[in-house]
Amino acid sequence: MSSRYTFSPQLPFLLLSLLTGLTSSFVTPLMSYFLIDEINVEPIFISIYMVSVTLSGLVISQYLGHLADKGFNANRLYGLTMVCVGIAMVAFIFSEQFWHVFLAGVLFMSVGAGAVSQMLTVSGLWAKNQDIDLAAFNSKVRAAISLAWVVGPPLAFTLVANFGFAASFSVAIACVVVATLFVVNVVPPQKASQQSLNTSLKGSLSLPFWLVGLAILAGMAGNVMYLSSMPLYVMNELGLAENLPGLMMGVVAALEIPTMLLAAKLARRFPPAAIMAVAFIFGCCFYIGVYFSQSSWELLTLQVLNALFYGLYAGIGLTLLQKQAPDLTGFTSAFYSNATRVGMMLGTIGAGTVAQFFSFRDATIGSLCIAIFGLNVMLVFMFVKRRAHS
Repeated sequence: MSSRYTFSPQLPFLLLSLLTGLTSSFVTPLMSYFLIDEINVEPIFISIYMVSVTLSGLVISQYLGHLADKGFNANRLYGLTMVCVGIAMVAFIFSEQFWHVFLAGVLFMSVGAGAVSQMLTVSGLWAKNQDIDLAAFNSKVRAAISLAWVVGPPLAFTLVANFGFAASFSVAIACVVVATLFVVNVVPPQKASQQSLNTSLKGSLSLPFWLVGLAILAGMAGNVMYLSSMPLYVMNELGLAENLPGLMMGVVAALEIPTMLLAAKLARRFPPAAIMAVAFIFGCCFYIGVYFSQSSWELLTLQVLNALFYGLYAGIGLTLLQKQAPDLTGFTSAFYSNATRVGMMLGTIGAGTVAQFFSFRDATIGSLCIAIFGLNVMLVFMFVKRRAHS
């Protein structure tokens, strides 16, 4: 490797992860607000936009992952996704009607949705050829994204409050420009190895691979179902302070990053699947606690359990998935990103459905059921692996 990278070989990939996370953090949290407040649409159009962009993004992300596994330059594929995000942001700034936003979303943001998976592909291809702790490296990459989301959304809402949506979208464009120049000029170019080119997709995806993917989807669905219902549960049903939901999110964000890094250290001593199962146990305890909590201090204290759940789950999930198909880095990265995206969509839909017929508090029971399901999926995974090695 060129000496220009020897000062800290992992740093370019961690910075790329941070830039990718920052780009999305200045856009994604604002979309519902943007459609309602700026474009003046009915709430149903939020679902139409989200589902359309998510589904088209799933297909495109997997195709880009397939191209990466076939030997296409992963850095250039990443650059393509970021350029599409930039084009979509320009379109959003000048949009006045829903169909403008919708077309920009389906045509460009759906490609841009592959940015995270392509960033993971670039990082994963590099890490495969290095003598490093893969779990630790993945945890750092994932923590960099989380760090971006600690900083980005508060700044995004502050920019909107003071200067309008165009200001936040312009910052996202600036992140796109920096990230694109960075991946082309600083990050070492990455291509799939010859072994990956000769790997059959069908023959490489075993039952354990799909089980881990299902667990990743479940973890995200439960988390988003809780996050979607929590603010209204806390403010409207418990009657607590309006700043409490934001404080709860800030506390868990601060705690989950070191927990992700801890997950990598634990993976050196314990099986990653067992760590993932323990994460779901923490999740079950957390959701039960939230359901029975009545005061601010109880909800804030419970964020320790939330951080242990999400930090361990997010810190080890990608590594565990990669171990099931080590020669399909592009496909695996896209699959991981898409599993989390589908989980987010299902969690949002689930929260709204439960709240419609029951209450926002009962959405926590939905999260608990999903966490129990995820735990059982991991127990089945460990049983299958044990039988395969016996």
